[in-house]
Amino acid sequence: MPRYFFHVADGSDDIDRRGTELADVPSAQREALRFAGELLIDHADEFWGMRQWSMRVTDADDLTLFELVFLAWDARLAGSAGAVCRPG
Repeated sequence: MPRYFFHVADGSDDIDRRGTELADVPSAQREALRFAGELLIDHADEFWGMRQWSMRVTDADDLTLFELVFLAWDARLAGSAGAVCRPG
């Protein structure tokens, strides 16, 4: 089975040196979503204070296969300079 590496950048780089064996890219995509969700839940308070973080998934040759990018924006923290956006 191929090995996939899940690298997280959140102000400091967390390089996955071990990787995870998965059947194929769709399996790696599902695992990336599961892992990202777990990180978001475990670090929810910290996430709202960050500008952006990402998870880059590579193969054993360090070829980037896909990337998830997360950005949180809290209007309360943006101050009065931010415009208020409403749906519709």
